Formats: sequence, structure tokens, C-alpha cells
Amino acid sequence: MTRLIITGANGTGKSHTALRLAKARPDLPVISYDALRLTENWNKRPAREVDAALSDVVAQEAWILEGGPSLIAHALSRCDGVIWLDPPDVLRAWRLALRPWKSLGRSRAEVPQGNVDWPLQQYSFALRSLWKSGEFRDKIQSDLQARPPPRIWRCRHQAEVEAAISEISRGGSR
Repeated sequence: MTRLIITGANGTGKSHTALRLAKARPDLPVISYDALRLTENWNKRPAREVDAALSDVVAQEAWILEGGPSLIAHALSRCDGVIWLDPPDVLRAWRLALRPWKSLGRSRAEVPQGNVDWPLQQYSFALRSLWKSGEFRDKIQSDLQARPPPRIWRCRHQAEVEAAISEISRGGSR
């Protein structure tokens, strides 16, 4: 397995899981979808630029691509597996509540410099994300059913994330 998607709604642990997987598989570069689609101050690049950058990444032979449900349609045809992070919403809410305080006044590693977390802005974003939880799940499930990749790990609990990382680090695809 050399081309993996890590997806889920906001606050599911995509970036953290991608970094852990990259430590287990240093041969696979991690690409954050947010890094491809954002400039600074949370502004988005034009869609054609994002699509072109994503096409360049997906054409490569090895990658871990982490991001929300909107990236799936672009990368699914080339991936070997998808880790779908889907923890309980209460855990997501907790993570989203803590996120701006962990990186207060600075950019998180997975986003371009100039995208700073401030609590009020991030809480507004978090509430919208939590409100749309069902839409995110439906979108991911629909995309994965329409074009199933060779392997899907749907991880609702940390033990399932650990099992997926372990399996991928051994090179397995069960």
C-alpha cells in the first residue's frame, strides 16, 4: 500500500493519524489537502489550482493524502486504501474545543503559514462542522460505495485506528 487517503469530518484526528502513519511508513509522504487549497487568512485558492495540485499529487506513486470528504472524489480512483475516521461526535466536539488553544495565535502544521487559529473563529467553524456531521458521513459513505477502494478502514474508536496503522505498517491489505 503506497497511496492512502485519511478522511473524516473536522476534529476526527486526520492530521494526527497521518503523522503517526508517516512515522510507521516513512516512505510515504504526507500531503494535507488544506495545504493545497488554502492560501492565508483561511482564503481558498481557485478551484482549478486546487484540482491541478491535487492531480499532481494523485499521479505520484506514493502518498498519504489527508483531508475532508471533498478530496475523496479526486483521489479515490488511485488510492490503495482509505482510513475513514468517524469517532463519536462528542469526541470531535472536545477536540474542536481544544484545537484553537493548542495553536493559539499560530498556524497548525497541516495548514499554510498565515492561517492562524483564534478561538471565536474556530468555534464558529466547529459548530458548523458538528451540525453537518450527518452530511459528512453520508458523503463519505456514498463516495466509497460508488467506487470502493481495495481497502477501507472505518475507525470509530482509537483501537481501530491503531489496528489500521499496524496493518498498513506491515504492508498488509487484508
